[in-house]
Amino acid sequence: MHLKRILSAAVLLPAFLLLVQFGTALHFFLLVTLAILIGLYEFYGMAKVGGWHPLTPLGIGCGLALSCMEFFGAPAPWLISFLTGVIILMFVSLLVEGTDPKETASRGAITLLGLIYVVGLLSVPALLRAMTLGRTYIFYLVFVTWAGDTGAFYIGSTMGKRLLCPSVSPRKTVEGSVGGLVCSVLASGLAKLWFWEELGTVETLAMGCGLGVMGQAGDLCESMLKRSFGVKDTGALIPGHGGVLDRVDSLLFAGPVLYAAALAGWV
Repeated sequence: MHLKRILSAAVLLPAFLLLVQFGTALHFFLLVTLAILIGLYEFYGMAKVGGWHPLTPLGIGCGLALSCMEFFGAPAPWLISFLTGVIILMFVSLLVEGTDPKETASRGAITLLGLIYVVGLLSVPALLRAMTLGRTYIFYLVFVTWAGDTGAFYIGSTMGKRLLCPSVSPRKTVEGSVGGLVCSVLASGLAKLWFWEELGTVETLAMGCGLGVMGQAGDLCESMLKRSFGVKDTGALIPGHGGVLDRVDSLLFAGPVLYAAALAGWV
């Protein structure tokens, strides 16, 4: 598994970095949109295994539309109106299908949860990339969160003894969590030295801690979802890593933190 994990990273990571460095914001948006569509497919697939019955085609179609609206700057009233329309269309579809009234709420709820969890969170990196310091933000986000993710994995595997949250994930340990957080802070410091000299010392420490903590929170949240659905991985697309959602879970919660800090002018 470790060899597959390393080989997959050796192929995908350079390709990703080249796209960020030499591609435009539109190119990055297309990559994120592809990840969103695959992520929705994985999420609804997990839900089906867990006994839920999401409206998969409708959810994926709405996810594509929402992603485009967010990236191209649709005003908030448009987004609210669109989501309202989605809810109406969802329940009309269920009525036309003749769905058991007892299942109507659950099918609609799981479909909406997929949109919120995948589209709402995974579209944030595309918004970051479209900002003035977009490339720097993406490099920083990926470097800090994945450094923490990798550190937690290997430190936990070799030194972990005390379980962090056994009811959610039987393999995550306190030692791995602390090690991952330290790796995130160190990665933040290295990012300041290598490609973001303008980042202040306080911001370097604060963002390293913030992204490290939220990255682990995103990982635990996905573990909780997988446990509730009764699956080990979200998919098998990436050898050694699982599915797309398995690979980006730490970015889902960390991305909005960096985006909020950027909007506030803190970084």
